[in-house]
Amino acid sequence: MIKKLLNKNRGFTLVELVVVIGIIGVLSAIVYANFGDSRKLARDDIRKTTLKDTQLAIELYKAQNGVYPEACRGANSWSGSLGTSWACPTIGDDNYIVGLVPDYIAELPKDLKTANTIGYIYRTSADRKEYKLMAHKSPEIKFINSYDDEFARCNKADNSTACPNAGPDQKTYAVYSNTSNAWRW
Repeated sequence: MIKKLLNKNRGFTLVELVVVIGIIGVLSAIVYANFGDSRKLARDDIRKTTLKDTQLAIELYKAQNGVYPEACRGANSWSGSLGTSWACPTIGDDNYIVGLVPDYIAELPKDLKTANTIGYIYRTSADRKEYKLMAHKSPEIKFINSYDDEFARCNKADNSTACPNAGPDQKTYAVYSNTSNAWRW
């Protein structure tokens, strides 16, 4: 009889199981939400690192050739990676900075969020003495909040329509040549 009572009290009730499953579900949701933000932060850091690496390759190109590399759509025109509105006219060509790959960099940056107006884009002046490279509208969490940020699209002294006084373009990282007009685009 004692053995029968002991066997009857073993195990969990349905209510206890539901409570434990609910707690596990809530904890999983919290961990997943935090992990999702970490991935976005990491992608933003990768974008910044990629811009700096590509900027170094562009500057090396200029040191050897005297001018910045040409954009695939020509001077004074934005050129971008496949999937953007600025993709190169040649179908399947993702060499939007001409002559940079493979001598100066293994491959040009591509954003995971590339779509129409989102992704990496590049432009040079007509004389190829100025350039700008941007991760356009792709940052996810680490936004640009000041013109003093090294990745701000524009210089804080600029008053053009591309760089309004209301504040910097928060969702665009940029690097550009160290000249007075490169940031005005």
